[in-house]
Amino acid sequence: MASKSRARRGRNFIVIVALTTAGGTLAGGSLASGAASGGGGVTAPKPPKVTGISCVDRCAGLREAAPDATVELQGRRLRYVEKVRFPAEDGGVSVKPDTVAGKKVEAEVPKDAKNGKPRAVDEFGQVAKSPDALKIVSESDLPEPGSFRLADATVSPDKSFFFGTGKPTLTYIFNGNGPTDVRIDIVRAKDGSAVKSWVVEDVAPNSEQTLAWNGIGDDNKAVKSGQYQFRIGGVGERLRDTNGTSFGIYDHRFPVRGKHTYGDGVGAPRAGHSHQGQDVFAKCGAPIEAARGGKVQHKGYHGAAGNYVVIDGKKSNLDYVYMHLKNKASVKQGEKVKTGQKIGENGDSGNASGCHLHFELWSKPGWYEGGHHLRSVTKKLKKWDKWS
Repeated sequence: MASKSRARRGRNFIVIVALTTAGGTLAGGSLASGAASGGGGVTAPKPPKVTGISCVDRCAGLREAAPDATVELQGRRLRYVEKVRFPAEDGGVSVKPDTVAGKKVEAEVPKDAKNGKPRAVDEFGQVAKSPDALKIVSESDLPEPGSFRLADATVSPDKSFFFGTGKPTLTYIFNGNGPTDVRIDIVRAKDGSAVKSWVVEDVAPNSEQTLAWNGIGDDNKAVKSGQYQFRIGGVGERLRDTNGTSFGIYDHRFPVRGKHTYGDGVGAPRAGHSHQGQDVFAKCGAPIEAARGGKVQHKGYHGAAGNYVVIDGKKSNLDYVYMHLKNKASVKQGEKVKTGQKIGENGDSGNASGCHLHFELWSKPGWYEGGHHLRSVTKKLKKWDKWS
């Protein structure tokens, strides 16, 4: 009987099995020969890659582990790892991993492991070494369960705007022995007074944690513009000032994005009425952004105002009015917009001489709804201009 071949696929490699007549021998080349050559063989996947290691349980630090601790190797192409090899007196000792996935492997540190860089070995014999060494510590070096040792903390971005697109976000790592309740405060840089506090329960040590803040204080109000800082520590401990976690948060962003000059302000004479806002001149087409995010209350065209849009500011009790836009506003009526979001382009639509933004601020209950225009609009714009 003529022989026939059957291809079987599995887990990113190909096995080709050659079948012959009963009692015959396997046809084709050795396992080392490539499948594409027509013989039998196995094509191994790309080798694994380990990019880091960290201690998960029974830890004295991020890469300090006691015997029987659980460590995690991070990387790529780790799904075929069948053993983790630790340095030992006789060269090395291997253990079977507890958990295996594509980007991480967890394994228990054997009792005879020594300091050094563990290796991940896959089922094809391919080896990937950790770039970081693991330090083996004694039982007495382990901190008390629930303890907190801050290892690193940063915040980004270093400047943000209330109800904007980029919230101040704390990223931190602490060393400890088991899950810990963590307290985080935000304090004013100028006097250290706390404006917001959290207690986050059962936070895992030795792994990156994040916390984002929306700019609202414990009093449920938007905080004042200025510099702030995160403080962090275990519950019941003295909170630590953290280098690298200072940031600025501001209540408004200057709406005209580009070189600009100030024109007429409130009270300047106009035919039949008095000027109710502040003009800001800039090149035609310069982006106009929301000085304060909120809900688009009105959008349209008026013979004098040209293309205009009115935004009811989030937690501000003010309406923000933008006139003479080049084209229709790029946001929809009823839409929620963020501080700093583009809402249109600088123009000269309506009754305007030269491309400029006519900007007004109105008190509650709102623009032509019983409120009144604020004479302080110029002062406020210039303040926002300084930090934007």
